[in-house]
Amino acid sequence: MIRTAAVVAAAVWSTMALALFLWRIEPLLPARGGTTCFAADYSPARPVDLSSPRRDQRSIGEVSSTRLEIHFPPGEHPFRSGTPGLDYDWRYVLKLEARLVNGELLTSEAICNRSDTFGDRIMPALFCDIDCDGGTITLWRNIGRSGLTARFEAGERLRTGGSCGEGRPLYIGADQEARSLPVDAAPQPTCAK
Repeated sequence: MIRTAAVVAAAVWSTMALALFLWRIEPLLPARGGTTCFAADYSPARPVDLSSPRRDQRSIGEVSSTRLEIHFPPGEHPFRSGTPGLDYDWRYVLKLEARLVNGELLTSEAICNRSDTFGDRIMPALFCDIDCDGGTITLWRNIGRSGLTARFEAGERLRTGGSCGEGRPLYIGADQEARSLPVDAAPQPTCAK
């Protein structure tokens, strides 16, 4: 009876540990100084909302392929300001490239911060943004796979072409409904193009 209970407890704990490992985004993130690459081609194309900075001009674009590159700069160090929500232990740089069916290439670069908290360590997501109201995007782990989904919730978007004061007056994202761009892990040369 005790032996059966021990076997059951070990099986439950093993299953929970495996589930947690398959759930977390951390195994897909690069080590310090490294870069991870994700890519996908879509058929049919995936819809995204395109808009001007004030959202007075809007259209729907169709994405035929996406590449994501996550880089962990070697010189990054934890930041402590004392203000909740501003501190981080790891800061990654996200580069997103979305090619539209008309051949146009939209690019954006964002900063993604993570903290060494229990919540961040088990969270299957990485939250990224561009300062100066350049927008936000969330990268969710595709559970149990070596892939991510770049997801714009309704109202989320990223400025394309640059960061603060730079770039095109075009945002990619989601206006009324969420938009997703799933990608799978890819060899580094895929992102080096």
